[in-house]
Amino acid sequence: MKFQQLRHFLAVVETGSLSEAAQRCHISQPSMSASLQRLEEDVDKQLFIRHARGLTPTESGRRLQQYATRILQTVDEARLHLDDEPAALDGELTVGVTETISAYLLPRLLRWQQTMLPGLAVTYIEDDIAGMQRRVKNGELDLGVMVTDNIAPDHALRCDVLFSSPRRLWLSPGHPLLQKERITLSDVAAYPFVLLEMDEHVSTWSRYWRPSPVRPKIVFQSHSIEAVRSMVGRNVGVTILSDLVFRPWTLDGEHLSRRTLDADVPGMDIGVIRVDASDSAPLQAFVDMLHHNLRRDALLEQQR
Repeated sequence: MKFQQLRHFLAVVETGSLSEAAQRCHISQPSMSASLQRLEEDVDKQLFIRHARGLTPTESGRRLQQYATRILQTVDEARLHLDDEPAALDGELTVGVTETISAYLLPRLLRWQQTMLPGLAVTYIEDDIAGMQRRVKNGELDLGVMVTDNIAPDHALRCDVLFSSPRRLWLSPGHPLLQKERITLSDVAAYPFVLLEMDEHVSTWSRYWRPSPVRPKIVFQSHSIEAVRSMVGRNVGVTILSDLVFRPWTLDGEHLSRRTLDADVPGMDIGVIRVDASDSAPLQAFVDMLHHNLRRDALLEQQR
């Protein structure tokens, strides 16, 4: 079992298509097919069910998918983290995080901080966007980390966008849209839609659907990303969410695929807010660490 075979395997799992997976991995379709065949021979298991709409993971394939994802993440992170030198910096910071950051970025933030800024004592506090802005302005928080898509301008605060995570279509394996070369919002509107309500997401959703002459029928709305993920995995509907919160399986083991849309769908912007004059060395080091690692995670995502 080779790392490159696992990368090929995950590309096929995610796209449900040999041709699209081969294109993503920059190899020919016969080479992709041969790589999968060798992997199946190595593990002595059938990993995919072949059908007219593409390929769907078997139960063995789904189990391997979770292990392969963790293996490649560990290998890639180990390779890159060897270049990280801990900074000789101490001090204290109080950092606010919104719901999305708390759920999907905070574990990484803690790991990055312990690796790169071990002398910095950071206290994290969760709040909504309005509460975060108020706390930063009155000095309760040194910094707020949040989704900045819908932040209203505030002359008392400086807002810096550090990273934009692409929003793509999430759907279940074998979904008819996986067979289309180009997927537009009009194509998506023909199917039931599951809508996430976390962190002002509905405002962004309304903004990019506004120019479309049609909209999908919303069959479920939730503040829980795991509930949305499960609904998509069970083929209750499709959704459009960012790569930052994507995971290719649900808590009960259902699989998810994702596809890039041929549409003007904005990425999810991750950024920080602070009082404009608050540029202490610990604060700037924390922001630099966040920016560096977000960009690096995006590179790892592209490699997978």
